[in-house]
Amino acid sequence: MRFIYDKSDILIPWVKKRINGVCFDTDATAIGVEINDDIAAAVVFDEFTRNGCSFSVAAEQRTNWLTRSFLVRVFAYPFLQCGLKRIGSLVSVDNSRAIRLNEGIGMVREGIIRNAGINGEDLIAYGMLREECRFIPKKRD
Repeated sequence: MRFIYDKSDILIPWVKKRINGVCFDTDATAIGVEINDDIAAAVVFDEFTRNGCSFSVAAEQRTNWLTRSFLVRVFAYPFLQCGLKRIGSLVSVDNSRAIRLNEGIGMVREGIIRNAGINGEDLIAYGMLREECRFIPKKRD
């Protein structure tokens, strides 16, 4: 397993191919994981504000990419490197794998955005505050 940084020009198009209808801003950046010389998963961070950003995840089903080591790197970027207070994610109500992933990593269901999906389906809004993240050290004051 190898972690991929500074390859957003490769990772972002890879994610776009796997998430129907997704668009990213020009400031988007990505972190990926490679297994056996193939990209297994990538996380794109996008829509940066003063306090937060959104993220999107795409992954190959056949690989074992979801490790604590990868999650530490994924959450260290927005919370430690960028100093953000929160991250968010939108997931189709029809995407049970993404719902399980978001809830499994500790994202909090914050609401429903009606008819906002690519096919007119509802989207679930998820969020996580820095202090809720179990994958990075607790903040010291």
